[in-house]
Amino acid sequence: MSTACGTSVSTSKGARLGLLAARWLMGGLFLFSGAAKLGWLKALGGMAILSPIADQGIDPYTFAGSIKGFDILHNDLIPYVTFLVPWLEVLCALALLIGLATRGAARLIAALLVLFCLAMVTVIIRKIDVECTCFGNFLGGEVNWTSILRNIVLLAIIWPVAHYGAGMLAVEHILLAPGAPRGE
Repeated sequence: MSTACGTSVSTSKGARLGLLAARWLMGGLFLFSGAAKLGWLKALGGMAILSPIADQGIDPYTFAGSIKGFDILHNDLIPYVTFLVPWLEVLCALALLIGLATRGAARLIAALLVLFCLAMVTVIIRKIDVECTCFGNFLGGEVNWTSILRNIVLLAIIWPVAHYGAGMLAVEHILLAPGAPRGE
């Protein structure tokens, strides 16, 4: 396996399995995060067994209120960010889960995590009391240094995927296999 820079990484089964685990963990987490912000989890409330998951969801209006609370963006941009962030999370999560364009998806997730950290730092420095709705009501609460630490840990998990790629069980390995027709 080689990186985009041409350097090689161990092709051991353990390394590929580690990349798969990181990819699936982050894919599942960001699928949950995007679904929570889009209000999709609330739709699960009709099924009793899934109601604890449904209770973790918020709606886009709550997410927009949280973005507004950070007091970083102009009010005209808030609807766009409210739409863009959860959909970007969902699309990147699906790409990670199936192993398609994994480096790009992982890099977008990493960029989001860095932006979220920077936004949280500004809130802490400015002493603004705002709720984190990154994962809906799950892990929610006031933005603090623990929120930033959580994102740094997530960044450490996604970074190897962003750098080395999908690992095993990735659709892109089938599509880009030697001898496979390329759309040239």
